[in-house]
Amino acid sequence: MKLVISGASGDLGQRVIREITMLGVPAKQLILLTRSPEKLNSMVERGASVRHADFSHKEGLVDAMRGGNVLLLISTLSIGKRAEQHKRAMIAARAAGIGHIVYTSSMGIQPQTPSISGHEHMATELMLQKSGLKYTFLRNSWYADVSVDMFVPMLMSSGVLVASTGDGLVAPVAKDDCARIAAGVLRNPSKHENAIYEVTGPELLSFADIVKILGEECGRKFKYIDVSHAEKLKIFDAMGVNRDYEEGMMNEHTNAWASNEMITYEMAIKRQFFSICSNHVGLVTGKRPISIRDLYRERHSQQG
Repeated sequence: MKLVISGASGDLGQRVIREITMLGVPAKQLILLTRSPEKLNSMVERGASVRHADFSHKEGLVDAMRGGNVLLLISTLSIGKRAEQHKRAMIAARAAGIGHIVYTSSMGIQPQTPSISGHEHMATELMLQKSGLKYTFLRNSWYADVSVDMFVPMLMSSGVLVASTGDGLVAPVAKDDCARIAAGVLRNPSKHENAIYEVTGPELLSFADIVKILGEECGRKFKYIDVSHAEKLKIFDAMGVNRDYEEGMMNEHTNAWASNEMITYEMAIKRQFFSICSNHVGLVTGKRPISIRDLYRERHSQQG
């Protein structure tokens, strides 16, 4: 069985590759799709097939996926264009003979969500369900890594976190747990046909809870300041953050993100669309998902 992984040179893609090879899947069974093949030369040396693919253009997509049986479709970063890109990927996958698509979706998607990306993920799920292909949806919650990698430096500098999430709850999930559950599904995809997994961390938390936990771990007293969505948008404007998505503005090396997307995401959290906590990570991987507290300690020990 050949496994096709899209976005393979990105942050999540490389984590999935690491996890699936740790599970004993040989590199020769992997077809890795990327817009930057040179970033995966080490995987070529290990026996993987690395192929250029760009979901913004249909040319070459079928050939890039040919020979694969299952596709891990890692959602693209292109807000406003994702659904169309994912549609091209589905059409190409089917033409290439792929029968099962595992899709990295999002928590809390439904017609009422205010989240821009939520609607794009929902559109992709609906297309997959109507495609005739087998599917598995991995509805990833908000990344716990954001609180450790972005919030902590901010809090250490100013002592406060300003957001518009109110008392909304979320169960932050570590990126490594997202990679682990994806690898677990790919290792034995027939067990997960037409399954939907809510990929979350182990506990529901408000942003105020998260700030408190980080303060305890840092030995500091931090404060969460709740503001309106309009006030938060003004803060983004003052920071010079683009309101609308522009191609290339987001990648694993920058914190840039379209502010309209971030605001609607905070709206969704505030309105409890992310208030879901499951043990689906444990169900698939056999391991309890990591908490924000433990993720912080893990990062701190690595830095020390």
